[in-house]
Amino acid sequence: MAEFSDQLAGHIESKGYSARSRIVLVEGTTDLDLFALAARMELKISGKDLLKDLAFVPAGERDNGGTNGVVRELIACRALAARTLAANGFRRYRVVALFDNDKSGRMASKLACQLDLSIIEWKDVFLLLPVMPPTKNLDVTSMKRMFEAANQDYRCLDWEPEDLLPESFIRAFEEEHGATRKTTAGGKTHRDFTADGKARFHRFLKMHAIHSDMAGVISVLESLRTYLNLG
Repeated sequence: MAEFSDQLAGHIESKGYSARSRIVLVEGTTDLDLFALAARMELKISGKDLLKDLAFVPAGERDNGGTNGVVRELIACRALAARTLAANGFRRYRVVALFDNDKSGRMASKLACQLDLSIIEWKDVFLLLPVMPPTKNLDVTSMKRMFEAANQDYRCLDWEPEDLLPESFIRAFEEEHGATRKTTAGGKTHRDFTADGKARFHRFLKMHAIHSDMAGVISVLESLRTYLNLG
């Protein structure tokens, strides 16, 4: 267990998760499972531990999760992080949020910044976009321009973690479970899974995915590390 003085770790551990120096809040447990699976596969293949100092923490399950849960947890965790200092006097943790790029995610990202003026887009809150390029330039204005330029062809395309899997893998799932409504722009495709369809997809993913299928998820992990100054 965390030391009593480590309020943020205590809060996260009370939910059944672990705190690391960088914490990314996500909407639900399937997001956590997807990134954790990709990280395990990369560790096994390359020996690179993408989660050694990075933790994904879901806002909750069912009504306790989702975009509203992420906003609530982001504000709470940032307040705790401000009071949780390392021996050198600097903050021990940095907490950010990663939202799906859909209507509710975009609204929540804006809401978080409105509720807490210290929360800044592309520094403390991120949208999962079709292209998440790595960068060493962490200036917020430059980050915004980078994301807009890289995703110019996908401005009208929603994007969720499941969309990071290759088309061949998703087609294999659809051959077994039926087609899913989709939207395509700029050569990339977003699927609108029902709640039941998403659950079935994640079961299929755990059973059948291999390292090459997770390349898109691994790429996002590597990019997130650069945004959080982890290299």
